[in-house]
Amino acid sequence: ITIVQKIKPLSINKAFQGRRFKTQEYKDYEKMLLYILPKKQMIKGEVSLDIDFFFKYPKKCDIDNCIKPLLDILVKKGYIEDDRKIMKMDLRKFQSDEEGFEVRIDLFKS
Repeated sequence: ITIVQKIKPLSINKAFQGRRFKTQEYKDYEKMLLYILPKKQMIKGEVSLDIDFFFKYPKKCDIDNCIKPLLDILVKKGYIEDDRKIMKMDLRKFQSDEEGFEVRIDLFKS
């Protein structure tokens, strides 16, 4: 599965208030992505992910802050069974005038 979106990734810092409560910004982001992401067949079992993030100012963004909200949405959309089944993840960030992300999901091969 390959997904490309030109939507700025949401930072974990903006996703939750306290420990467990989603912010309104996260709820809106999740609702929008669940609506616009294409329907794909779930990849069952252990998976590997390659994720590229595109930011206007990549040096101002911690690469790990965008992971949790995105992974939760990938599970909720039905691309993967559970984020506990992710065995390998490669992350990269790039400078770009168009912010967004690209995700590639494959079966994990050990």
